[in-house]
Amino acid sequence: MHQVVTGRIDSHAHVFNLALPMVAGRRYTPAQSAPLENYLAHLHGLGCTHGVLIQPSFLGCDNSFMLQAIAQAGPRLRGVACVDPTITLPELQAMDRAGIVGIRLNVIDGTQPQLQSALWQNLLDKIKSLNWHVELHCRSNKLDTMITTLLKHQIRVVVDHFGRPADGVPARDNGFQRLLQWGHSGMVWCKLSAVYRISAAAADGHKFFAAAIPLLLENFGSHRLMWGSDWPHTQYEQQINPEYLATQLNMLLQDKQLAPALLWDTPAKLFRFIQNFV
Repeated sequence: MHQVVTGRIDSHAHVFNLALPMVAGRRYTPAQSAPLENYLAHLHGLGCTHGVLIQPSFLGCDNSFMLQAIAQAGPRLRGVACVDPTITLPELQAMDRAGIVGIRLNVIDGTQPQLQSALWQNLLDKIKSLNWHVELHCRSNKLDTMITTLLKHQIRVVVDHFGRPADGVPARDNGFQRLLQWGHSGMVWCKLSAVYRISAAAADGHKFFAAAIPLLLENFGSHRLMWGSDWPHTQYEQQINPEYLATQLNMLLQDKQLAPALLWDTPAKLFRFIQNFV
């Protein structure tokens, strides 16, 4: 009999070392290293069995440290890479074999890539051929254009951090409201993560978390939502502690039907911890 493996997945985290070469013009420099062993301890502390590593912006397109971490941790980890649009298909295929399942476009404070250009369209063809997704990290008012282009290419889209709305009240943020509409496309996923990047005050963050999730569930369904810790909370290292994360994680765990979907079923399929997702 086939045994179904289940667990709990942290769908958003980073590993890096301050000694690594960092890109010029980066938005920030992290305050401390985030080694693999610390992340695995973090997973254990939250009761998580698996994790998804996201290439941090300050390391640019050199994904080697993340790939090394995935190789060391084996089947417990998957990765989302940052790549130059000139990357070749054999290079992407090698990354696929190494546990990479998508690419990230981190344009939170930068210029959006010219996704309509021949160079980017060629890359998107390669991404589609690998059945990867594209992860977007940008302000909520910039999401619409990028999602439109990616869906025209029939590529699955993952939106970081509740879509990074500018307003801490979900109903008042136009970009977030538009994101809710995209939930009906069946091709867009959203991460319930890093709410402190919307509102750093703990009480306000918990309030947004509680207010946004019913709206997202109504429009996305539990099969398009997943939770992430955003460890090691770059730029917020001194403000976020395990208790902060546990408070929000417990909000999800209270619903015995919802929790397995958000913490295992959805991310396990999307990030290929189980292999039956097309």
